[in-house]
Amino acid sequence: MNIGLIIAGGTGQRMKMNVPKQFIKVLGKPIIIYTLEAFERNKNIDEVVVVCLQGWEEKLQKWADQYGIKKLTHIVPGGKSGMESLRNGMIALRDNYPEDSIAVIHDAVRPLISDSIIDTNIEGVKEFGTAITCVPTTEALLYSEDMIESKKIVDRNLIARTQTPQSLYISKFVWAHEEAIKRGIEDTVATCTLLVELGEQVHIVWGEETNFKVTTAEHIALLEAYIKAGAL
Repeated sequence: MNIGLIIAGGTGQRMKMNVPKQFIKVLGKPIIIYTLEAFERNKNIDEVVVVCLQGWEEKLQKWADQYGIKKLTHIVPGGKSGMESLRNGMIALRDNYPEDSIAVIHDAVRPLISDSIIDTNIEGVKEFGTAITCVPTTEALLYSEDMIESKKIVDRNLIARTQTPQSLYISKFVWAHEEAIKRGIEDTVATCTLLVELGEQVHIVWGEETNFKVTTAEHIALLEAYIKAGAL
């Protein structure tokens, strides 16, 4: 089985709005619903689990019913940190699906994810064991220890900017979080960083610039423009 694990446990403080960013409505529809619709449409995704900000579970289920999200099978509470939310998602997958299923872990606030990215993640896991969505770095990069001055450049050809999905077998997902508990790792920011901290090699698959993370008010305007232009 291929399970979409949608992480929607954050409060979105950088957005500086009263509503958490994953639940902000763009052209009348919550951002998270655009994301869920992408997984609903994908023929290779069997079911979807959402790690949801506590207190929003009932509203999310109502929206899912309203918009015909039939693959959504579990809504589980988010944690106090991104890593804790990922761990809660891991527990839900561990307890409900075979360990040889593939977890396609995606941010709720990357609503423009394409079929191609989802499919490439699944194929990447089948071939390499992991699939971390990335895009090339096109800007010049400066190295700075104080973010005031720099005397050193970083070769952009050696840098890949990560997106989501970040995908792996459920068995590997469970192992990573159990191993993190043993080693006292509590503050890693993503599945890829956790695996690397544990000494694992991860496999890169290529994403798309349109698969951006909605983080600021400017991104809301950009998302609206993409939707109006027919990106979905």
